[in-house]
Amino acid sequence: MRIFDVDTLQVEIARLRAQGQIVGLCHGCFDILHTGHIRHLEHARKLCDALFVSVTADRFVNKGPNRPVFPADERAGILSALRVVQGAVVNEHETSLPLLEKLRPSVYIKGSEYQNNPEMVNRNFIAERDFAENLGIEVRFTFEETDSSTRIFNKISSAAV
Repeated sequence: MRIFDVDTLQVEIARLRAQGQIVGLCHGCFDILHTGHIRHLEHARKLCDALFVSVTADRFVNKGPNRPVFPADERAGILSALRVVQGAVVNEHETSLPLLEKLRPSVYIKGSEYQNNPEMVNRNFIAERDFAENLGIEVRFTFEETDSSTRIFNKISSAAV
């Protein structure tokens, strides 16, 4: 598994960018990995030369009771094992703003739902988008069939009763 601490990832991204590579960063909870996540990451990888993923720390996951299902270090480990992901990091902040400022990827990549209805998906995204663009980080979106960890969690929970 390729799980980075923030300082080490900062050095790795700077090294890759100095070599002229386009470095992408996807950020999210990524709880209960599903086909929508895989499609998103595969599409995101096509937008860059190297793709890294940051996962939201457990204390900032607001998906309801008993969430996240998997702790942040396990979510990062699962993501880092995917062939399209060069590594993962746990974001210990409520938003990705400090991470974007420190890591400075070339591209910040989110799913299409963030472009179409960002206020309903995550209230932090608009600030993240504006902050990234002010830093010169391009914001791009993937367009693929989506799914929902919450939908899957609720389905499993209702089946367990």
